[in-house]
Amino acid sequence: MPLRALLAALVLGVFASQARAADLVGYGEAFNVLYSVDLTTNTAVPIGGATLYGVPVNLYGLTSSPSGALYAVSDANSVKTLVTIDKNTGMATPIGALNLGSNNQLDLALAFTCDGKLWMSASTGQFWNVDPATANVALLGNLGVKITGLAARGSLLFGTGSQGNNNLYSIDPVKVSASLIGSYQSTDYVTTVSPGFDSTGQMWAVLDYVPPQPGNTAVAAWSDLAKLSVTSGALSNLGSITPPRPIDSKSPAYNNLYQIGLKGLAIPSGICAATAANSPTPTLSWRGILALTVLLALVAGTRLLRWRPSL
Repeated sequence: MPLRALLAALVLGVFASQARAADLVGYGEAFNVLYSVDLTTNTAVPIGGATLYGVPVNLYGLTSSPSGALYAVSDANSVKTLVTIDKNTGMATPIGALNLGSNNQLDLALAFTCDGKLWMSASTGQFWNVDPATANVALLGNLGVKITGLAARGSLLFGTGSQGNNNLYSIDPVKVSASLIGSYQSTDYVTTVSPGFDSTGQMWAVLDYVPPQPGNTAVAAWSDLAKLSVTSGALSNLGSITPPRPIDSKSPAYNNLYQIGLKGLAIPSGICAATAANSPTPTLSWRGILALTVLLALVAGTRLLRWRPSL
């Protein structure tokens, strides 16, 4: 192979490797602890715990805004509060109480569409629009199906069911309707399915089994990581999400997700990414930029050697 062709192939390899590496880390919440989740290794690393009004809080519906900020719902003092989560520390900052009336005991799911609108659903099928700046909510109606997770790609909104409704839906927030895409083709009882998109348009999901089906004493030790097809709803279970090795013996509570489980999956730059068939130009890491610079320099050097006149 000519040297120039070899170098060109290496340059293309750098772009391809960076595209594959993009967005392979997401965020999940286990009660009040924020974790980074490596989607390639099925491992979760604790970042830190959240408190609100001086007490640890249970967090639901972790999601990311188009700008990359993390949002969730807290139930501190039995009041559902919209909060932002610091990606570096896990700490929660309150935005405001969600005025849900008698719906204050519901487990909620959140998702931003690329236009910056924030949507919220409950397992009862109720569906809201939320002002991310003030936490003011507007009840839009009922989707008519059990939804325990939301995710968006561009302007398209999707809902995941569980607790006996193992189906994937497309959500129309204007008509307040849910259209069945397909079944997960699994009979397993899943408590919460938390979806999120990466920048290629692939839908990932965290499967949480806690608490288990009533009457079933068997509890999965870990949450599972899965991929979902947005065209058929088919689910591919990739296995349990585990802590990296070795486990930090100084922080056993952070390293042990047994009977805890992750809720919510936020992959920040997947919201406004194009579909898999029309994915954007990949963003290079500093390693990729350095490698590309070196390769381009080698290409330029090769051309100079060929042009240098003989003495």
